Amino acid sequence: MTPLVSGALQSAGLLPLYQAHQRGEPIARSSISPNVDLMALGALADAIRIEDVGHEVFVFANRQATHAAVEVPASARGLVLMREVAIARITSPRGSRVRVDWGACSLEVAQVALGFGANELVGPISNRRGLPISEDATKKVKGQGMVSLQTLQIREIERVLRCAGKTPVFTADVLAQAEREEAAVHG
Repeated sequence: MTPLVSGALQSAGLLPLYQAHQRGEPIARSSISPNVDLMALGALADAIRIEDVGHEVFVFANRQATHAAVEVPASARGLVLMREVAIARITSPRGSRVRVDWGACSLEVAQVALGFGANELVGPISNRRGLPISEDATKKVKGQGMVSLQTLQIREIERVLRCAGKTPVFTADVLAQAEREEAAVHG
């Protein structure tokens, strides 16, 4: 943990929670003040995420995840969502996966939630208006020919996650489709 993060946790009174987590002690939701600084809470959750599960982000596009995870209530929005994600990370057992559904909150908001302790994203591949993109929808891309719109969306998600220092892990079927299209273009 950097001195800046450590100082922020100390100022917000959250350093004892981090130390308790390091000792393996369970942290109760009631031990987190409802008035605690949200950015400090997010920093604590992110530090715990890095220690517990690393930088991998599991992405389930157009399908349900096949394993259990802590899911943040779909009704949570905005700052409440970020607070709920952070609390879910802090109060969950070590190694827990914290999942956010971008179909309920938007892909951009779900990506912000990764900085508050989430490490799984699930949702439909859709356009900016939230409408599903059909599997056969394509777009002409210079130098690549006709490319699936779903593949373009997956590539965008991957780029954003990599630029944020995360390692995206997609489900096998999504990766297989993208690899088939890459092979068709370059093969």
